[in-house]
Amino acid sequence: MSPRPAPRWLERVVERCVPPGLWGQGVLGDLAEEFDRRSSRYPLSARMWYAGQTASILWSRVFSRSGGAAGLGRSQLAMDLRWSLRAMFRHPAFTLSVVAILGLGVAANAAVFSVVSGTFRNTSWWRDADATVAVWPGREFSQGELGIYADNQHVYRTLGAYTEQAFSLAIGTGEPASVTGVVISPDLFTELAAQPSLGRAFDADDAIPGADPVVVLSHALWRAAFGADPGILGGTVTVNGSRATVIGVQNGSGPGGRAEMWLPLVIDQRSDDYWPLRNLNVVGVLRDGATLEQAFDDLVAHTDNLSNMFPGFYPPGFAEGRTSVAGAEASQRSMISTPLLLLLGGTTLLMLITALNVGNLLLSRSIQRRPELAIRTALGASRSRIVAQLLVESAVWTALALFLGVTGAAYAGQWIADLFVGEVVVVGSAFTTGPMLLYISGLALLTVLILSGIPILHYLRSQRASLSVRPAPAARMQRWLVTAQAALATMLLVSAVLLVATVDNLRNVPLGFDAGGVTAVELSPPENRIASRAQVRAPYDGLIEQARSIPGIEAAGLTGTIPLRDDALAVPVNLQTAQVDPGQAVRVPKHSVDPGFFDVLQVSPTEGRLLGSEDRDARPSAVVVNETMAARLWPGVSPVGQRIAIDPHAWTRWVEVVGVIPDIRSDEITGPPRPAMYVALAESPTRNVTLLVRSASSTAVLVPAVRRAVHAVDPLVPIRAVMAMENVVKAAYSTSWVVM
Repeated sequence: MSPRPAPRWLERVVERCVPPGLWGQGVLGDLAEEFDRRSSRYPLSARMWYAGQTASILWSRVFSRSGGAAGLGRSQLAMDLRWSLRAMFRHPAFTLSVVAILGLGVAANAAVFSVVSGTFRNTSWWRDADATVAVWPGREFSQGELGIYADNQHVYRTLGAYTEQAFSLAIGTGEPASVTGVVISPDLFTELAAQPSLGRAFDADDAIPGADPVVVLSHALWRAAFGADPGILGGTVTVNGSRATVIGVQNGSGPGGRAEMWLPLVIDQRSDDYWPLRNLNVVGVLRDGATLEQAFDDLVAHTDNLSNMFPGFYPPGFAEGRTSVAGAEASQRSMISTPLLLLLGGTTLLMLITALNVGNLLLSRSIQRRPELAIRTALGASRSRIVAQLLVESAVWTALALFLGVTGAAYAGQWIADLFVGEVVVVGSAFTTGPMLLYISGLALLTVLILSGIPILHYLRSQRASLSVRPAPAARMQRWLVTAQAALATMLLVSAVLLVATVDNLRNVPLGFDAGGVTAVELSPPENRIASRAQVRAPYDGLIEQARSIPGIEAAGLTGTIPLRDDALAVPVNLQTAQVDPGQAVRVPKHSVDPGFFDVLQVSPTEGRLLGSEDRDARPSAVVVNETMAARLWPGVSPVGQRIAIDPHAWTRWVEVVGVIPDIRSDEITGPPRPAMYVALAESPTRNVTLLVRSASSTAVLVPAVRRAVHAVDPLVPIRAVMAMENVVKAAYSTSWVVM
């Protein structure tokens, strides 16, 4: 159908008012196109509209010959703002769509970047972070190993250790409470970035065996337990049943990430734990000029020295080929940096898709606004004036989107950080920090460029193409935007599908036990409670008896290591049928458990039997092995009845293998199962022990009753943590789940 011509006399008026050349012809063409669109449905209304536009152009031509309407006067910005706001109110659905889409993209990116920034910037616990080194991260030292290393190392100006434990803290005559404490070498404590704001730090005299016990409180504990009373300095508290003097209050974090108080590490060669108990994380501060390569060589020399001194315990070269030293900050973030960067990359793709989506919306709107811009051109507005108006409009949209996005990100950032279960180094960054302000400013600039760039580009190209026969520039731009958006969306979708498949595979990995309905209660008995097998037997038996008496408890047991949470100590294994020296023996993780452990996890033997109460008193005791260990050490032969030695001090003290169980995932959920063996807990006392209970009741319901049961046996045994085993399993793949 041919276009309906506008009234000729009105066209002549417009021709005399608009500038000559392409600009004027473009205005006439846009007015004619809009008139044709309107007159196809309402001819009379279209004529009235055309007449109104003509009157407006004529009025501007007669009364604004000075060009003030086209200039950028002093109040032009305010006029543009008012115009933009009125335009937004005239099209509320479009405005809400743009602001919501951009707000979502800004919120996702700002929230994830706050976690990345907070984790990478705020994990430095150390005063000299660049020189602070984690010595063999992932492997803990004993006091004896630390003592020998400290006497022979040459690369560190400070070498110390720390360990996180639960303590029983009593104030006055009140009920003891369980608090998290960090035991740390005094020299290493002085290397922390945060030092006591009240009182003093530890000194060497505090770590001498037999010295009066002292403690430094965290600022949070000082406020919660003592009402921020400075008079507590010099006072005493009861820690694990012993009186300790409060010497300081520290306002800051440190190793462990959850410390509520600090205690000095006392190295005592007379202690039974001096050699066997490996629970110390070793940290050193490099001397001036020393490098990580030199630190690695120094550690290898130390391990070679241990192998020569104690060949039964340390095989030759056991430190080689491993990441034995690393920067302390890098060590803290080693397991989380890659997932965080992947998460940031995913949200960046989301932002690009968002930008292209909004760009497509704005391009469609630009096509509809051609008559409006043509009229403004006819009124005398220059190209720069139109561009300025489009920039102001995009700035208003950007401001609204940023407000919505940053408000949402302020809550979402901490929510994302909390999803990383057990990762104390993952924290959100405040939005007032330099990197966050710079990042948000970059997002704002990118948003303005997107919101204004596409309409401006379309406007300029449409002006050049108004008298040509080339294809419409808008169509080409829309095809490009849709293609790019589809490509990015496909990339993000493929990544999401792969992550979903990964998490689904991790969820379906056979664990070897049933985690449903199991609650783990992590305890830290004081040293004097587990000094010998005779001392631990009665409280362990009492704890099991008390737990089984709780209504709803179906089974109860004890373990020294929590599956998928704790690593067991690997010990050499000597086969009676194929004896070797301790240094050449296969090393297998040894788990100390009581018979109830298997009942709680619903583990049944595939051969032989499980540990029983009779094995606790037998000398020598018995051992249960998993299927992987059985296949590796006795291929094609039943291991039941075989005899092995697992104590290098008694290399021919044979222990009988009484049963084989399915592989229990103990250390990690990925990779092939590792060999493992299980011995009686009462024969191998451990500083940390966990009570496992199975019940149909939730963990939250069980907590009060379990606490009463523990304190009924020994009120000085602190409860370090209470967790559902299902959450422990989720934590094993939580990083992949969060990224997904």
